[in-house]
Amino acid sequence: MIFVLSNRVAVQIGFWPFGTVSAWLGPVAVGALAIGFFLGLVAALPRQLHWRRRARSAEKRVTDLSAQAQPPAVK
Repeated sequence: MIFVLSNRVAVQIGFWPFGTVSAWLGPVAVGALAIGFFLGLVAALPRQLHWRRRARSAEKRVTDLSAQAQPPAVK
């Protein structure tokens, strides 16, 4: 919040086919940071889901093999 309030200089932002807009530097910088963060999150999500799926199937396989390897309980 301090960064946004400290950087109240008007800057021109160009959106190529649409023209330019004047806005404060602070919110523009924070907005660009947020957009970059979420784009990176979306780009990394498919790979993360792949590794989570593999980890879950490996855990299930270990549980199944452990259950098969244990001798039956003697009464």
